[in-house]
Amino acid sequence: MIDCCEHITNNAVRHYDPTRTTALRNAFASAMKRRFQELVKVTRKAVAEEDVFGLEAPKVFQMTTPGQRAFAFERSAKKIESFLDWLQAQIDAGILQLGYLHQIGQGTERAWTNLYILDSYKRGVIRARYELQKAGYDVPSLDSTGGIDASMSSLFHVDRVGLIYTRVFNELKGITADMDKLISRVLAQGLVDGDSPRLLARKLVSVINGSGAGDLSMTDTLGRFIPASRRAMILARTEIIRAHHLATIQEYRNWALEGVYVKAEWMTAGDNRVCDKCASLQGKIYTLDEIESMIPFHPLCRCIALPVLVTKE
Repeated sequence: MIDCCEHITNNAVRHYDPTRTTALRNAFASAMKRRFQELVKVTRKAVAEEDVFGLEAPKVFQMTTPGQRAFAFERSAKKIESFLDWLQAQIDAGILQLGYLHQIGQGTERAWTNLYILDSYKRGVIRARYELQKAGYDVPSLDSTGGIDASMSSLFHVDRVGLIYTRVFNELKGITADMDKLISRVLAQGLVDGDSPRLLARKLVSVINGSGAGDLSMTDTLGRFIPASRRAMILARTEIIRAHHLATIQEYRNWALEGVYVKAEWMTAGDNRVCDKCASLQGKIYTLDEIESMIPFHPLCRCIALPVLVTKE
């Protein structure tokens, strides 16, 4: 089991969320889930309905769609290679989808995940300024300094959010790469075993969403199997917290450049879903350098770092 402070369930909205990002985490995870569901749909159709490997004997005078028996090569290696090429194209188009973002003087590629990360990061900046004032620090309001867009134009924030964009995209690529390796293994074994198209489709789908995974012995050394879609949704929820946390710490640090000395207090959600590890950190005080890399403490963590008014030593 993954040690966590949050279960992936709609019941989460009924619990206190110190980061106030529950709706955003739900939206990001739902968007991730929809993309993996689409991958399941096209995989099942290709293997079970269109029999792309030509596993069933063709009927006489059968009318076929362009996708029918598309990978019905004589050699299994060629079947697997062609299928994985097709699968990668679906992953690139859906799960790793890149758009094109126009910036002043240049254009750059943009992953669909950036939208959610940027939203969370902005919320972290806004929350940081509010909490600094609430704690008694002499800092101006966000509106008086030009609003959130002006704050986000800071080179420190631009650099930080760009690094998070890259991290999330690379993590998602890693998940799909692991999924591809397992699909290749399951596909090769299925062809050797003479699986029917429907059985083979079920096995491949189980790699993506975990359905029927217990029948395939797809577990790690600890006896666990976390399907790709589940891993991706955990990633989505966890990285929302990371973006929010790094934004608050960077905003605290930005004001430190103006002579504001900030330390941060660890705060949990305070409900019965907080794990023992995070509960043991509740109320502890850290420097910004110390706490910056500590949150999220584990996947699905919901903790936050709040400023504590101290005098510079």
